Amino acid sequence: MRIDLSDAVFVSIDIQPREPRSWNEDNILPEWKEEGFSLDELNAAERHFQEVMLPNAVKVAAWAQERGLPRVFVHWAGDEDSHRPHGDFDLRPEDHVVPKTEMNAFPSSDFSGILEALGRKTLLMTGGNTQGCLGRTAKNALELGYRCVLVRDASFDCSILRWPKGISAVGYDLVLETEDVLELK
Repeated sequence: MRIDLSDAVFVSIDIQPREPRSWNEDNILPEWKEEGFSLDELNAAERHFQEVMLPNAVKVAAWAQERGLPRVFVHWAGDEDSHRPHGDFDLRPEDHVVPKTEMNAFPSSDFSGILEALGRKTLLMTGGNTQGCLGRTAKNALELGYRCVLVRDASFDCSILRWPKGISAVGYDLVLETEDVLELK
């Protein structure tokens, strides 16, 4: 698949501010414990978020801005500081910041309206969770006729073992690494 940048939109799903965490028996979420996640896989996912995904997503967002691609930042709605796009993104007035109330951004926000107004059909996607918000939004986008390109090393999930399974389950049109995206012309 060739990517036509004049038809592309940068999309960030749920890359929001958060302090680095270290998961242990005292703070592991009950649902994660029920799913059988180990502390090692949760802590590996946290390191991936902070050390790999976030820096790569920021690089791709900057690359998109330099090339004049529209940028859409989707995040959970709410009043707390954590309910906004991550501060490392250098948001601009022309960027679209979209609060949502469900995992799938289409039925719970103006994401669809923004994409329609932009008139572009290729979504260059970053964020997480690959089996949650990012994955559900991407599946819906594919059903609606959008082309979805995932930047793999700019995506995440709560479990490092679940992360690639979520990517495989969506059926993206194309999966690239950050370095591949930065070479697109």
